[in-house]
Amino acid sequence: MVNKIVKGLIRFLIEVVVITVLIVGIRIFTDGMYLLGLPDLNDIQSVNISYPSVTDGVKEISSREDIGLALKLTGFLKYDLFGEVNSEEEPAITITYFLKDGTSKTISANNTTVWWNNRIHVIKDKEMFINLTEGIFFLEDLQTK
Repeated sequence: MVNKIVKGLIRFLIEVVVITVLIVGIRIFTDGMYLLGLPDLNDIQSVNISYPSVTDGVKEISSREDIGLALKLTGFLKYDLFGEVNSEEEPAITITYFLKDGTSKTISANNTTVWWNNRIHVIKDKEMFINLTEGIFFLEDLQTK
């Protein structure tokens, strides 16, 4: 009797794990994969954002709210696991996160490609990251240009 219950429980747990893996796999395939290894908001001291085609200057951000926005923007850089990368393209926007431990992490992107951790990926939701970054951090620069 107990052996039957244990076998039923193990079978149920295996089914749950298999279904979960399938759902996550389908979700990643359709919506794209999130960038892994991004810094935690509490670990970031400041952020620099550069957009050379709009302004020669670099936006230096140190307010917690703006740092949070700069970190949340990376959520729009989900990438296609099977997309073919055009290695001749150049980044349009570069965000550097300066961490409290003295290190930094840099992410760059254009409308179609993201550069992160020495890897290049094809962005699944093209243009969204650039449009949002422009609207949040470079709207005044775009209006004066």
